[in-house]
Amino acid sequence: MLNAVIRFSLRYRMLIVVISLAMLGYGSYLASQLPIDVFPDLDRPRVIIITECPGLATEEVETLITQPIEIALLGASGVQAVRSQTTAGLNVIYIEFDWTTEIRAARQTVQERLATLEGILPEGIRPQMTPPASIMGQIVIAGIYRQLGPKGGTLTTIGETGYMAELVLTPGQPRQLLAWKPKDRRQPEFWESVPIDSVRWLTDESSPGQVELDSPVQATLHMFGREYDIEFLPPAQQQMSLRTTADWVIRPRLLKTTGVAEVFLQGGDRKQYQILVDPTALLEYDVTLQDVERALRESN
Repeated sequence: MLNAVIRFSLRYRMLIVVISLAMLGYGSYLASQLPIDVFPDLDRPRVIIITECPGLATEEVETLITQPIEIALLGASGVQAVRSQTTAGLNVIYIEFDWTTEIRAARQTVQERLATLEGILPEGIRPQMTPPASIMGQIVIAGIYRQLGPKGGTLTTIGETGYMAELVLTPGQPRQLLAWKPKDRRQPEFWESVPIDSVRWLTDESSPGQVELDSPVQATLHMFGREYDIEFLPPAQQQMSLRTTADWVIRPRLLKTTGVAEVFLQGGDRKQYQILVDPTALLEYDVTLQDVERALRESN
């Protein structure tokens, strides 16, 4: 076969030259029309699902969240592989599609499969698809925390004065309240101490060995000829306050930044309304718990 090709090429040299020039010209034209990218996307079409599951352990997330989602996605049109990462309170699932699948069609397929999970996943759990992003997209992880005072205690603001109050709990000693004038919030060791005329505690004294708050502590300060009401929150409520700030202040500002595709939050508890039902009143008015739940759902 090879000998026949060689003999044909030697016999029709001009034809081979013309064909070669034609192929060279056509190849040059195609090369000039190809899209050029410094970092071409060599990854298969992929959809990422992130599910936040506050309060659930890793095993619970795997059983209640990961497995139902994987079962719903396996066998979907164009799906080649489903991989997942499960940690305490968080689940990330990667769904890879065939090369010929458009990313919009892939996302629509995933959305349709997620819709079938209503009633299967725990109440309040909502899987979220991340926005389409390039393989070269950058992920930035940032955290927020409460600043400790110069003495290592819990801080709170003193009205709108710009001063900070610090509650220090030392084992075997009564609680101590200090006031500071911040100069650099990142360097509390350089804060200036501010005198307090008097303190009136509005909550009971903590136990002598207590070094961390388990309930809010309220007090009234008298300084600069005025009185200020302050409150120190326990760690659980501080985390809830940080989550509220992240939800309503930090996240909207980050989403306004050019180039930011999505912002996901994890940690802390969201504020919620808790309703205490009076059984006697339910019997008196002939109302069931299902009626109360239905009324709440219809009004929110």
